[in-house]
Amino acid sequence: MVIYLKAGGELRSKLQPDVDHFTRRVETEAGKPLSDILIGIGISPAFVAFAFKDGQLKRLDYTPSEGDIITLQPPVSGG
Repeated sequence: MVIYLKAGGELRSKLQPDVDHFTRRVETEAGKPLSDILIGIGISPAFVAFAFKDGQLKRLDYTPSEGDIITLQPPVSGG
């Protein structure tokens, strides 16, 4: 199955986009939670606070479906 992950800022460099400046196409097995998909592409789930799909907040235990476009949000940082 194919999904698309989007990210900006520091998280974008970890994502290594290949579709456009913010988006990476990911082939994965159906039924895997987002956290496992992230680990599979070399991103620690600790770098992702939450995700959005179709404007809805999703946790990292969300199981994507074919063709999903998911935007990843990093934890808030700064000082």
